Amino acid sequence: MDLHEIGEWLKYAFPVIIAAIGGGLGFVMRENDKGNRIVFWRVMLNMASSGFVGLLVSLLCEAMKMDQLWTGFAAGVFGWLGANVSIRLLERVAYERLGISLRTNTAQRVEAAKAQEEERP
Repeated sequence: MDLHEIGEWLKYAFPVIIAAIGGGLGFVMRENDKGNRIVFWRVMLNMASSGFVGLLVSLLCEAMKMDQLWTGFAAGVFGWLGANVSIRLLERVAYERLGISLRTNTAQRVEAAKAQEEERP
């Protein structure tokens, strides 16, 4: 990956921009549906955080050897969902890829809490 080439920069800029637009539109639509007032700085914050998600999605799609159209589509959908939801989904992918089992850890914590509760008078 030679980032000195303009094409390489555009390859990463495209999903970031798509995700940022999707994040802004999704946020405005959700706030409008709730009847909330649209606040400009919150729209911009959501666009920036969705753009970050778009970058992560583009890296993930590249690792999965997906083409640019699917990468843009995925980035747009993740952007529309919003950064909070998207990061939770991407965390699962990262944990699985890194071999971190959340379910086992959760089960151990639940068992420990039950054991502590049984010890109480």
